[in-house]
Amino acid sequence: MKILSIEVGNLFGIFNHRISLMSESNITIVIGENGLGKTIILEAIDSFFNKRFNYFKSIEFDFFTITFDNDEFWRIDKKVESGNIYLNVNKFDQSIKKKPDLGSRAKNNAANKTAKIKIDENVSSRKRAAYERKHIEELELINYLNHEKNRDYESVQLEMELMNLRRLELKYGKHLGFFNSNESDDSQPKWFTDALEKINVRLIETQRIITAKEIGGDSYVNSVQKCSAELLKMITDAVKLSSDITSGLDSTYPNRLINKLKQGTRDTFEELNIALKTLDDRRKVLSSVGLGVDTKDSDILQIDDTQSDLIKLLKLYIDDSHEKIKPFDELSIKLKLFQDIINKRFKHKILQINRVSGLNFKSTVKKDKKNNFEVIPASKLSSGEQNELILFYKLIFNSHKGDMILIDEPELSLHISWQNEFIADLKEVTEINDVTVIIATHSPDIINDNWGLKVELRGVE
Repeated sequence: MKILSIEVGNLFGIFNHRISLMSESNITIVIGENGLGKTIILEAIDSFFNKRFNYFKSIEFDFFTITFDNDEFWRIDKKVESGNIYLNVNKFDQSIKKKPDLGSRAKNNAANKTAKIKIDENVSSRKRAAYERKHIEELELINYLNHEKNRDYESVQLEMELMNLRRLELKYGKHLGFFNSNESDDSQPKWFTDALEKINVRLIETQRIITAKEIGGDSYVNSVQKCSAELLKMITDAVKLSSDITSGLDSTYPNRLINKLKQGTRDTFEELNIALKTLDDRRKVLSSVGLGVDTKDSDILQIDDTQSDLIKLLKLYIDDSHEKIKPFDELSIKLKLFQDIINKRFKHKILQINRVSGLNFKSTVKKDKKNNFEVIPASKLSSGEQNELILFYKLIFNSHKGDMILIDEPELSLHISWQNEFIADLKEVTEINDVTVIIATHSPDIINDNWGLKVELRGVE
């Protein structure tokens, strides 16, 4: 299921908005003056499809309508019954919209299916006490980790970030897993829970950098370090899969080679030389994006018609080599795009990716005492550089085919030239990841020459 449009009625008791998504580019830019509800709409869609229904208890609205590409639409409204607040989700066929003479009550009665979700007014004291106990246990754990000499700095810092994020949730009442006190999925109809599982929505919020001041502690983990750790995990997983494939192919190589020699081959010298060149190029790409794939056989000499005995042997070698590096294919495409986008923005520094240390930054102008270009810690990047890096990291590596990505104010801390390039780079991301993106922005420089992608929210004229 893919969302085609989002409509909200009487938001804040005032505004009626409709956002029709751009299907051709998969990028929709929502603009409008402050106070019209751009951020609220993004947060509401994110909360609904991620089952954080409590978010809706504080919003004043008559309905949200979400239209899908399977000829159905859902109407979401809020009701008070016996002192409890409920979200009602009614599913309709598109044919209902084509009957203007049908009154609202009749349309409600025409709903194919209905889901009813209870929204609790407050988190129970018992649940809050349990959450605070868990929080104290985490503090004790972090205290232990900080004094454990065998733990590396990055892993300790990541543990601290997790703990500090939960502290923020507790302080400000943010809703993640523990605070979601809605009825269990077992109480909801299957059509509803199944649909929510199929629709993946992610919100990239305005604030993307965690700082010590926000957390209230003396230490923190920069989100760039978290991205680096996640990327290392992806590389490690790809290396392990490649190693497993290599072991399997190598163990059967002698028998497969003998069979290949017996069967003969129809491959020509020209075809084999092209295949060798393709393998060589593929390896160099993987090496260039920091995956460290073995390239000692790169620049293999081309064979000629005096070496016909090598055709069968090399053909099997080439086929096996392609299989061994296949686990890196998708990751290498994303890594190259990520590096290209970041390095054309950053001035006087360059992003490099290493399979051991993750994201590395080096100066392109300043050298150390050994005459090597200086390494730049992630914490020394500007706020704009960190925001841009984290934003594109999430878009490229944390997104999957069919996802809907919501981005609030991507212009945060960005120079005008970076803003002008944003949509062009975003189009490359949507192309490789096949995602749908909705952007809420105040910046004409973000839009640049992409005014055909905008949807403008208007106030009361």
